[in-house]
Amino acid sequence: MTEQKDLSKVHGWGLGRGLRREAGQRVTLRTVATALGLSVTTVSRALKEGPEVNRETIELVKRAASELGYRPNLGGINLRTGKTHAIGIVLPFGREGEVNIVVASLIEGASRYMKARGYRTTIVPQLQADDPFATVRDIVEEGSVDGIIITHTTPQDDRVKYLLEVGMPFVTFGRTELLSVHPSIDLDHEVIGAHAARLLLDAGHRKPLLIAPSSQFTYSLQFVRGWRKAFAERHLDVTGEQIHFTAGTPDNGRELAKRVVTQNPEATAAFVASEEAALGFLAGLRDAGRQGGQDFALITYGGTALPDFFNPPLSTFYYSNHAIGERLAAFLTLAIAGDDPAELREIVQAEFVDHNSQLLSA
Repeated sequence: MTEQKDLSKVHGWGLGRGLRREAGQRVTLRTVATALGLSVTTVSRALKEGPEVNRETIELVKRAASELGYRPNLGGINLRTGKTHAIGIVLPFGREGEVNIVVASLIEGASRYMKARGYRTTIVPQLQADDPFATVRDIVEEGSVDGIIITHTTPQDDRVKYLLEVGMPFVTFGRTELLSVHPSIDLDHEVIGAHAARLLLDAGHRKPLLIAPSSQFTYSLQFVRGWRKAFAERHLDVTGEQIHFTAGTPDNGRELAKRVVTQNPEATAAFVASEEAALGFLAGLRDAGRQGGQDFALITYGGTALPDFFNPPLSTFYYSNHAIGERLAAFLTLAIAGDDPAELREIVQAEFVDHNSQLLSA
């Protein structure tokens, strides 16, 4: 029978007072049990919220465990279950020596969600010289994680094919064009591309430019399809000079802006589908003697509030990288549990934040 006693003051510890442990002491179930005057069995059952333990005891045990710094012995759990209680997030690094600050909130959202469920999150950098497929294959063969999050999907993504083949739980930020269903979360980039084109055409720009991410990625092709669709609706042609592809970095955006406005001096607007590239694009316009928001209109896209702080602030199609990270982690948790992949797909709608940067100053 589970112990039932007055737990409001146990061993002199009342609610609102902290427990202490000796420096360097490893906190175990027995440490918590001794501090509270309970058995190890009761503490273990309370931490698992077993039905045989009353709510008062559960709350007290959890609080004491937290204050003492108790962590489950994952080594023992891993041996019993065959699980690592870790996930991996593979993140491409687009430039050497610089951290992509845009993905930081995505990492935070995913890792915070997984930590609350007893999982560690490992960030796996994919450097410029790395083979994307080999990076994922190595993680799987190491057996160091229970599931993987990957980004920057391609239409016929070899990483996805491999993960499906070996049965490793995973979720992608981005879609593929594979026939096999797999867990994914994505933005509706085709809708965004069409909306951006309509905004710029409605503002009077005759031949606005689309600055899309690398054409190897699925979402870049989706932007292009939406862009062309909006022009076709108005019986307008899109020439090759109106669509450009570039890596989403400030340096690439800057160099592209200087080249584009030199080659096409009559251009008056662009949708730069990367907030980091848009930051560089603004600098490139200034280098070329043009001014964003005055003689050149811009719209951008991304998962942070950075465009609010640009000079000038840019209208943007915004989504929350932090929320996406949480949703990716939630889907991965379900994939690890064996849920149907067909139920683990979601399309997120971006919010248009209007700073009127699609218009030109009078």
